[in-house]
Amino acid sequence: MAAIKAFPALRYNLEKIKEISSVVTPPYDVISTYQQSQFYRSHTRNLIRIILGQEKKGDNQQNNKYTRAAAYLDKWIKEGVFIQDRSPAIYIYQQLFDFEGEEISRVGFIGLLKLEPSGKGVVFPHEKTFCKPKEDRLSLLRSTRANLSPIFGLYRDPDSKIENIMKSACRGVPLLDFEFERVQNRLWLINNPEFITKLEKLTQDKKIFIADGHHRYEVACLYNKLISKTAKTAEPHKLNSAYIMMYFSALESRGLKVLPTHRVINNLPDVKLSSLKQALAKHFIIEDFTNYAKLSQKLKSAKITEHFFGLYLGNKIFYLLKLRKITVKNTKHPAGSYKDLDVVILHNLIFKRILGIKEEDSRDQQILYTREENLAIQLVDSKKYQAAFLMNPPRPRQISAISESLKKMPHKSTYFYPKPLSGLVINKLDMEGVSNVAF
Repeated sequence: MAAIKAFPALRYNLEKIKEISSVVTPPYDVISTYQQSQFYRSHTRNLIRIILGQEKKGDNQQNNKYTRAAAYLDKWIKEGVFIQDRSPAIYIYQQLFDFEGEEISRVGFIGLLKLEPSGKGVVFPHEKTFCKPKEDRLSLLRSTRANLSPIFGLYRDPDSKIENIMKSACRGVPLLDFEFERVQNRLWLINNPEFITKLEKLTQDKKIFIADGHHRYEVACLYNKLISKTAKTAEPHKLNSAYIMMYFSALESRGLKVLPTHRVINNLPDVKLSSLKQALAKHFIIEDFTNYAKLSQKLKSAKITEHFFGLYLGNKIFYLLKLRKITVKNTKHPAGSYKDLDVVILHNLIFKRILGIKEEDSRDQQILYTREENLAIQLVDSKKYQAAFLMNPPRPRQISAISESLKKMPHKSTYFYPKPLSGLVINKLDMEGVSNVAF
């Protein structure tokens, strides 16, 4: 069963930080190098210095972005930039945003989740993880001893029982209320024992599906093992490191949006590129468009049983690729719902079989990933890239089905929107030296 509990968070001191929007960031793994520099300039206490520090010439084992992150965190705690809440709390988090002309609201909560091996208990991932990002996040965790950003987790709540008690609990003025990147963010601190107990009971039978934060979750499990081996305690399951900070939201929420992640290809041999349409025609019905808006409309019209892809090779001609039914039957995919995912068909059939792109090449070397279809098109027009594959997003229920079947989707298969921000709350695993307490 899921073990969720309240915790006394470390938070920015609103008496010292007047504009909270100037110090928070998106999750580290969606921040570009340009955005990183922008966040550095936005405020001297911006969390970017901790979650995604800049590398410097002359960095070594004693002085590097991880040691500097720990130094910033410790310094800001001592200076009262960060303060700790007096009692354990659940932090209800609402995001309001415009989506395709409609005002949308999503409400969730931030708490701690008892760590369990992925797929062996109640926690289910859906994406593969890789060594380099895990090494990076482990170094940061060992240096700072803190959960700096919440993992994004999903649970089933078909009757809206959890959402309803959250809405009842946060009727007062929020602790935080600010706009960031066209999303209104509101945070309530709820330390009422009755509410916390009720929430813990309602969530104890839930399966938790990881939406974002797969690398950080695995790193937290590894870190907890390391701590457990050296800790002088007979109850390692009670260690602070045995829990991870997570933002929880319902799978059924209208505010849970999954955006497409498009693929832009480079470094294809000329022979592969020149014969691409001919090779695709064996598996796809190809329709031409001279207007991207019409192609986009066709893409979005695809039913869950249909597999449509957009292809752009330049010269203002767009192609709609409709997978032939016979190809679906003959293509070898893992069993179950996994084979029905567009992104799996794209990677297995087009990238691997037709273009010869190996899995290791698909990790930001030969393929660029972007949410912006206009950017994908511009990169091809500029001749910096050769082809753009334009995608439909997977549906949330498809993702949960994949997770429960213990299968993994290709790299960057999902982009949940909006992201929970980093910097609202921090879970310090070692609170020694924290003397500043919020009342």
